[in-house]
Amino acid sequence: MNMSIKRAIASLAVCGAGLAGALVIVPPATSASPDSGRAERSAPTVTNLGYKATVYGTKLLVDGVEVRNLKDAFAQQRCTRRVGLEEVANSVLSLPDNPLIQGGLTKSYTQTYRKGGVQGVRGISTIADLELGGEFQGVQTPTLKLEGLTSTADAFRRADGRFGHAEDFRFTGLSIGNLPEQIPAELQDLLDILGSATGDLVTQVLDLLTSITGSTIEIPGLGSIGLAGVKSGNATAHSATSQSYALRLRVTATGHPTEITLGRARTAVTSPVPAGVFQSRAMGLELFGNNGLIRLGGLQEQAIPCSGTKGVTRHHRIADVPVLGGLVRLTGIDYAVMGDQSRNGSARGLVSTDIGALEIPSLGLVIDGISSKVAMRKPADTTKVKRTISTSLAKIVLNGEELPLPKPGQSIDLGDGNVLQYRVVKQNWTGAEVKAIVLTLPGLIPGGSILELGWAGGHITPN
Repeated sequence: MNMSIKRAIASLAVCGAGLAGALVIVPPATSASPDSGRAERSAPTVTNLGYKATVYGTKLLVDGVEVRNLKDAFAQQRCTRRVGLEEVANSVLSLPDNPLIQGGLTKSYTQTYRKGGVQGVRGISTIADLELGGEFQGVQTPTLKLEGLTSTADAFRRADGRFGHAEDFRFTGLSIGNLPEQIPAELQDLLDILGSATGDLVTQVLDLLTSITGSTIEIPGLGSIGLAGVKSGNATAHSATSQSYALRLRVTATGHPTEITLGRARTAVTSPVPAGVFQSRAMGLELFGNNGLIRLGGLQEQAIPCSGTKGVTRHHRIADVPVLGGLVRLTGIDYAVMGDQSRNGSARGLVSTDIGALEIPSLGLVIDGISSKVAMRKPADTTKVKRTISTSLAKIVLNGEELPLPKPGQSIDLGDGNVLQYRVVKQNWTGAEVKAIVLTLPGLIPGGSILELGWAGGHITPN
């Protein structure tokens, strides 16, 4: 294992050990949307709309790999038809292996609501403060402090049936200090804005970042500040989406480039949903390692919209994915999702994941043609979903020797404690999930690891 991969694993493991999270009280609503005061609390009730929300405070990539268990203050509302649901999460960001990153209290909140004839779903992310920089190995780096960041996304349907959206991104303070004498011109422009006492600070900062090639300003000796995206939304005759997240900070001074995406809130409301809502995901890989301290993957996972795709199959393709610097490599990923439902209450759906090849060079392991699929069908007169599960493998080669393909549920001993399990299924009355392959690899990284490959899961739920 080369030294850069070893450093990445060590850094990820220490970061994972340092993050703590807990449920907390609900933050107040913002003024970003009509009737934005919090809806009266009552028992959740079923409506004729589908709602979905995803909110997090910070997302971290260390040495280019997303650390999924460090998605700070993650609150998610899966597709539902019910209003009156709330999800709340709170955490304090702590990275013991990176003293140049210190975070304050982060809160994430989602709510499906109905008030004054408006039905919708709101997501709010608040970050009290985030400080980058300071002393590292006897050297004083530049510093960046961000205060009072709030991202809000609200998707709704008005009383007159029109769909709408409202989103907002703001912060109360931004300061950069301890800089060297020579700095880039773009950074000086940012300092000039921060030193001005007039105008809308947030708008001016975002406008400056938008005008720069790459939307990123380098901070010598520390890292950079840039755009992760801007607030956006869309409304049609049958749906609305809302999204707000703007800043991405990068710290390079420790030798482990750490990228932080701040305050994402995304919500969606859709119709019609006479048969219920789709809950699904297609995902290429998830890696659990170092006794649970590391969780990586996702790989741009895809899902069926709550109300479906009107029977159209949507594909999302990724050509090449190196994980942990190439310790694991996937090529030719293709996700497919489809959902359709009728006024009579019937519905059908499909979720599939195809992986052209998986390669783990340190084990001499190559697996071609990994596929998994879940097809769903719900008749009009029942809430029970019929499902068809299928998986396949084209070839398994270990140290140049082709192995016999396993049968569903069968395991293969790969030597040195490494085990391949084929086709792991979990199902209930609303649908099913299948993992094409589960690899248990005690020696891949320190502390051992489990790789789950070729996820496909789909459910049609009444509420």
